[in-house]
Amino acid sequence: MSDRSLAGLLGSLPDGVEALPEEHKQDLAEALREAHRRQAAALSRVGDEAMRHIPALLRPTVRKAMGL
Repeated sequence: MSDRSLAGLLGSLPDGVEALPEEHKQDLAEALREAHRRQAAALSRVGDEAMRHIPALLRPTVRKAMGL
């Protein structure tokens, strides 16, 4: 992500979030980035596990169809 600010992550901010001190906005932005990293890792693991249920000969075709 090129814009590491909270607005860069979420777009327009609700008034309550906009009213937060800049330090708290930065903390929230970092927490969101970390949550995104954890979610991406979990989805990757689950995707790999799901592929194990597909016969080996079909996996390349399924990966291609899924854009993996």
